[in-house]
Amino acid sequence: MKTPDVSSDPALASKQSPIWLKWFETIAITVLFIALGFWNRPDDPLFVSDVFPWPALVTLLAGLRYGFFMALVSSTVILATAGLLLRAELLPGDQLPYVWGLGVMAIGLLAGEFRDYWDRRIEKLVAANQYRHTRLEEFTRNFYLLKVSHDRLEQQLAGSSSSLREALRRLYSEISHAQGSGLNRETSELIMRLMVRYGQLQIAAIYAVEEGQLAETPLTSIGNFQPIETDDPLLTHALQEQTLVSVHTEYRDNRNELKTKLLLALPLIDSTGIIIGMIAVEAMPFFSFQPKTLRLLAILAGHMADMIQEQTKVQQQSAPEWRQFKFQLARVISDAQNHALPGSLVHLSFKEAADAVRVIERMQQMRRGLDVIAYPPDASETQVAILMPLTDELGCAAYVQRLADDIRQQTGQSLEALAHIRQQQISGTTDIAQWFERIRKEPA
Repeated sequence: MKTPDVSSDPALASKQSPIWLKWFETIAITVLFIALGFWNRPDDPLFVSDVFPWPALVTLLAGLRYGFFMALVSSTVILATAGLLLRAELLPGDQLPYVWGLGVMAIGLLAGEFRDYWDRRIEKLVAANQYRHTRLEEFTRNFYLLKVSHDRLEQQLAGSSSSLREALRRLYSEISHAQGSGLNRETSELIMRLMVRYGQLQIAAIYAVEEGQLAETPLTSIGNFQPIETDDPLLTHALQEQTLVSVHTEYRDNRNELKTKLLLALPLIDSTGIIIGMIAVEAMPFFSFQPKTLRLLAILAGHMADMIQEQTKVQQQSAPEWRQFKFQLARVISDAQNHALPGSLVHLSFKEAADAVRVIERMQQMRRGLDVIAYPPDASETQVAILMPLTDELGCAAYVQRLADDIRQQTGQSLEALAHIRQQQISGTTDIAQWFERIRKEPA
């Protein structure tokens, strides 16, 4: 980006002119006017006897051209010439008219002063404009650098939907509409579609697991999947270890004993450690067969198992929201322990039930896709708990601040005045039951 050439501006041309040129032009114009006066009126070359002091035009021109100082120089030359001509008796009268001299000088000096004032203002504006152009140039460079980086990132992620948050949102929205209970053909087909979407599986099948034993026939499959032996070493090891097993680790550990046609075995394990199914993968793209993708599939498998088990593993007398909250909480703790994923809990204790209703309505409107909001069963009217999966301490603080700003804007009151706020980061060693028990004993 080119910066503007301030020297091309006529208003700033004098600022760029050399000093000698200013002196030369000022004196030359003044001398030329005096010479024209001698040629036109030899008896009164400076028009002293006229009503208007015509030499003031020279000082006016010098002031407009170069400012106050050059107007002073021009008027000094004229007054000095007038004094010399008066001594040589080349001017009418016996003394120099002071009103005439004051008018010649005043007109030029006033014009020069205004010219200098506007020149200073223009100089400040030009400096500010140059600063903005510099900042704009820096911003443009950073913008294009960011655009190039964004384009490269899009190229790297083209065709890949590996966002964990997006995957979990899609998972909860789709699997909640499945019919029947437990791991059946419909739920297994839905699980397979999600696994294909996020893991690019090509040949795979899902088997049910009952009492630690793999079913003989798969519930669903994709690609040209051929039946496998139930004692396949990869499947056996996955059942024993209750974790994802791939040929990467198994080939290193059992180089001479590994006889399998599978790439990986992924158990469907809920947050209590119960295996309800097994995903056997025979073929997938090489670029997807990497730790990042396998970790995503393991996390998705755990959430799928939890949702399938939700209706049968939790006491039915609890509210649906609290039941979902407890299931999601168990899964977040499991993810924190096994995959080091962050999670946050926020508990709000209100003094008045009416305040709780207003705040909870705003919370529902601000709720993100994975957040779970539920009333603890012991104090459903004045307490609310928010579970935020995949949210670290900074993200939790940002959420509370956004909620506080929204409440202040809507009601004019601070959130701290309406409720007692408690925050807890979830890790693999966090005892949530003890945390809730301590909150219950604390005064609101």
